[in-house]
Amino acid sequence: MNTFEHTVSMMKTLPETDLIKIQTFTECLFRLREHELDDKVCRFLKPMSRDDFIKDIETAEQEIIDGKYSRAEEVFDEFERRYGL
Repeated sequence: MNTFEHTVSMMKTLPETDLIKIQTFTECLFRLREHELDDKVCRFLKPMSRDDFIKDIETAEQEIIDGKYSRAEEVFDEFERRYGL
């Protein structure tokens, strides 16, 4: 087995909570090396499980049905106004 195969086989046995920790750590490493970003960014972006992602989609769909949404143009205009862009 090569390193990749060993890593995958080990990860298959880990619980989801450990996999999320690995994902978060890996994202931080890539961000720090590619963009030299501050550690705060890695703490700001929470890892999402598949269930979290599906719940967010369901919430968004319900908000659209309820009329609780803004057009993208309105959102960008607000960003520009708020941050003086």
